[in-house]
Parts: sequence; structure tokens; C-alpha cells
Amino acid sequence: MNTNTIQHYLSADGIRLTVADTSNVSLEAEAIHHLPPASARILAKAMTGAAILINDFKNHEGISIRWMTGSPLGAIHVDAYDGRFVRGFLDHPEAGEGVPCDDVHEAALAAAKGQLFVTRYSLLKLPYTSTVNLSHGDISACLTEYMNTSEQTLSAVKLDISMTEKGDILRSAGFMAQLLPKGNMGRFAELFRELDHWDLTKDAKEEGSLEKLLVEGRFELLKDGPLTFRCTCSEERIKGTLKSLPEAEKQSLLADPSIEIVCPYCDKKYTIDRDTLSKWFMEGDHVQ
Repeated sequence: MNTNTIQHYLSADGIRLTVADTSNVSLEAEAIHHLPPASARILAKAMTGAAILINDFKNHEGISIRWMTGSPLGAIHVDAYDGRFVRGFLDHPEAGEGVPCDDVHEAALAAAKGQLFVTRYSLLKLPYTSTVNLSHGDISACLTEYMNTSEQTLSAVKLDISMTEKGDILRSAGFMAQLLPKGNMGRFAELFRELDHWDLTKDAKEEGSLEKLLVEGRFELLKDGPLTFRCTCSEERIKGTLKSLPEAEKQSLLADPSIEIVCPYCDKKYTIDRDTLSKWFMEGDHVQ
């Protein structure tokens, strides 16, 4: 499959397939956040999952995931938007230090006592949030559970990672298959009953590769495009947030010559001096 892309397919059997390769996205996040291998693996899967959960690509649907793991890892934060951008971070990535990179340990860190909050944004609908309590399984299993429980659409999610011996991400990819109304349920079961059969990090000619799935499922490409790591932080957004603070907190910020704010998604640092803050606060509380 092509790297760093998101692709949307439809089969003659009424099955929708969304495929994403997030290899570069995941490598960039791993480098930005200085992640140990197990944490890099978890964040890569979560970002891939967010990308493929977007259904309404025509109306620029966005997804925001807040994954409360209930483990020392804390929360997983991931956004996918405009059909081509992804960003994410972990509260406590150091919890993955020394943890083996396998599905069992991934499940223990990500979903042993987890709760998943998924907010959807679209040009046509008001934002809405769905919540699912998680009790077992790796990230693929959890997102499959979310789609089948919250979205009430027969779905199958499979996320695959391959890593170097040093623990760096080599390939990161995944798919979500959904049965459309009046779709062939029997055919859906044949293709996706055994999800471990498919591995999107395999080469095209290997059994279980994406290319084999596309041929076997008679999928036709509807749309494809690039997928990159991109943050939405800006000084203007920070300004709006600070102006909305209670008066006591504003005065506390003005006590120092300057403040530094670090974006948790991209690690960009913003230094704002007292004079700038004072000017912002004098403008009033209206936020553009």
C-alpha cells in the first residue's frame, strides 16, 4: 500500500473500507514526544484509529478522541481533521518504558479499566460525543467495540504496527470495514471474521496484505489523499483561551515578567511577555 495516505473504498457487496497509513505521522509523533517503544506503538495505533473512524469525508468530518486508560499511561489524546491531518499525545508516555511491544501489554496499558470519549465534528451537524466503557482488548478491539456499540454499525477495525529492533516505528497502518444497509452480511463475515489474517504492514504479494484484501473483497477506490501530522495550535488560539480565564487567574499570570506555554500536541513553545498579556486582557472577554 502507499505510505502516508488515507483511502476510501466500496465493494459490490455493500461494504465500506477505510484504510490509512500513518507511518510518517507516527514517526514524527514518536520523535516530538521522545516516546519509548511501547508508548510509540500505542499512540501510533490511536492516531491511525482516529483517521479511519472518519466516515463523512465529503463534509470534512473531524474526530477528537480522549481515551481514559485507567492505567499509569493516563489519557490518550488524538485528533484527526480535514480528512488529512492527525495529531496526538499521551499524558504519561514514560509509563511505557521497558514494557514489551505486544497486544497483551498494550491492552493492560490502554484498556484494562478504560473509558473512551469520541467527539465528531462536521460541516452539516453539531458536534456530539459518544462514550464507551472499555474492559479488555488491544486498541483494535476497543475501537471495534466502540463502533459496534456506540455507532451501532457492524464494523471491524484492524491496526498494524511493525518496528525496528531499536523500537522505532517502521510501518503503521490500519483499516475499518463497515457493513452498509442492505450489504451482504455473509460476505462481511467471510472477510473479517478472522481479523488476524490481515496485516497491512505486509508486502503486496504476501497472503493477508491489503492488496490481497482489496482483490478478494472486490473493493473499488472512491477517494484517496495524503495524511500528515499537523497541529492546530497558534498564538491567536492561546490568546482566546487566556482571555476567557477568571479575573483572579489573569492577575496571577501578570505577576511574572512572562509566561511560557507549551503545546502538548506538537511541543511548540510560546513565550508571552507581561505587556502583551496586559494588552490582551484590556481588550475584553470577547473571543473571535
